[in-house]
Formats: sequence, structure tokens, C-alpha cells
Amino acid sequence: MILCNQIKHCKICFNEIKDASFYSFFSCNNIMCEECFSKFKPIFKTFKIDGITGLAIYEYNAMMKDLIFKFKGCYDIELKDVFLSRYLWFLKIRFKGYYLVPVPSYIDEDLKRGFNHVVETFSRLDLPMLNIIKKAKKHKQAKSKKKERINAQKNFEILDVNVVNGKKILIVDDVYSTGSSVSAAIKLIRKGKPKRIDVLVVAKNILKKQE
Repeated sequence: MILCNQIKHCKICFNEIKDASFYSFFSCNNIMCEECFSKFKPIFKTFKIDGITGLAIYEYNAMMKDLIFKFKGCYDIELKDVFLSRYLWFLKIRFKGYYLVPVPSYIDEDLKRGFNHVVETFSRLDLPMLNIIKKAKKHKQAKSKKKERINAQKNFEILDVNVVNGKKILIVDDVYSTGSSVSAAIKLIRKGKPKRIDVLVVAKNILKKQE
């Protein structure tokens, strides 16, 4: 049992965290109250893109959409740790030995925000990070998935393709919607002949089957 003496407040609702949960017995790094955490509902869903295996931690539902917007759209950097905090032990074991390659956002957006939201989120994994892909310019979202992927590929470039040679690469991003950005990153990284490529995203749109 671990005893934590300091008063802590939830990063989401700001209420005092009552360390009465099972998780609190093993960690002093609890940053969410149990009520907020219960709303996260992780799915850990695997998917395929361009022959690569991906893993989504959450469904991109209304709650997750709002939280990610507050983080990157309202510049609330205090939220950077809430997405992975409860699953760090699992993710660190699952992706041990990997190098992180974050899907970039437009540089002007990072400068305005003061941080890159993807880098801040996944830095908690304590894996070496390769910031080798750049987004050259913003592009308008296309009406078709095919056009969106073509636009993304035109606007992404890799700075040093050779650095991924022989390495296990984990492409990371916050939201997977059309898959255009992740697909562009995969195509660029493949040119460097890595040992393996995997994808990890915070949240993914899940298509509902029609009844």
C-alpha cells in the first residue's frame, strides 16, 4: 500500500480526489477522480490500415471529443496526462523497445498553442521520440476519403528517412478519423525500412453497424 499525504485535485472537474479507489493503493500519481475516470470507457480496439496494426484506446465519442478539444483547442496543457495515465503500465510493456513517431500538426498551430498535443500526450510512455515528420501546410478536408488521403500525402514530408532503419516504430496520434494522416506517415516511414511499424491513437471513430 502506498500512502499519499498531499491533497490532490482532479485535472478534469477540479474536485478533491478521494484516495479510496483500488488504483490509489498502488500509485500516488492519481490525477482523476473516480467519477471522471468512469466516463472514459476504454475500448482498446485493434484495427488495420495499409497492412499495419493499430490500437485505439478510446472511442471518439462526444465526451472524448470535448476533452480533446479542451486540451488542444483551448490550450489546457494540464489535460496532457489524463488520456494514458491509468494504462501506462500496460502500454509501456506492450510497446517496449519502440521509437515514437508523432503525427505532426501544422507548425503555426503548435506555435499558437505553445505545445504539440500529440508529443505531450505520448511523452508519458518514456520512449525515444523521433520528430521526423513535418506538416508542410494546412489542407482543407476533402469530401471523399480518397481525396483526403491524397491531400495528406502531399502535405507531409519526412526529414530523415534513414533514422528509422531497422527500428520498431510506433506512429502515435490523438484522433483517428479518416486515417489520412496516419496513412501518409506509414508511407513515408516505410521508405526507411524499419523493422516493424505499429500505430497507437488516443481515440478512433467507430462505425456503428446498422441493424
